[in-house]
Amino acid sequence: MKHCLQLTLSCPVSPTAFCVGSTLFVPALSPLFQTLRPHFHTFPPGTGDPAGLILGDGYSRQIPGNTHAEANALANFRSRYAELASHNLIPIETVLREAECYATMEPCSVRTSGGPSCALELVRAKVRAVYLVSHSLSSLRIERKVLIQKLVHQGVEEPPDFVQCEGVRILEDGGIVVRRVVGLEEECLKAARRGRS
Repeated sequence: MKHCLQLTLSCPVSPTAFCVGSTLFVPALSPLFQTLRPHFHTFPPGTGDPAGLILGDGYSRQIPGNTHAEANALANFRSRYAELASHNLIPIETVLREAECYATMEPCSVRTSGGPSCALELVRAKVRAVYLVSHSLSSLRIERKVLIQKLVHQGVEEPPDFVQCEGVRILEDGGIVVRRVVGLEEECLKAARRGRS
């Protein structure tokens, strides 16, 4: 999650949007880890025993237009994977089913700019997980067990500054387990609102 917080520093600030960082990650325990390792950066970098591979990073407004972090992480991964086509790797859909998404804020459920919802894009991509930081222990929900767990790691739920977000509901309805990381709430909110008064 701290890696995603670093990504928020690259976001162009906007008075009408949050600064969010997101990473698509394959854990070292994944059966795909060894196959993909020659083609993607390990995390943490420079260690003999990495936790996994970074498939794609994204941050708000990284790609021209009012683009969002999770959609950019997916787009950057898909672009990189297309470059690797000559290596005859496994299908991209198989990789995405093993991927976990870390995001400093709840993936959006509504785009005021009219673009696709990041939560729905993650469901369509069939990522395993989303990780986020919880506002408090009281907001933790019991995770549903599924045959192949899909997880998203989220920084914080989206505050109602612009819209009433239902990203967690969309993810959970799509069969993705949302994991909340406790302890970085203030950092994630401060990063999200960077450049705004």
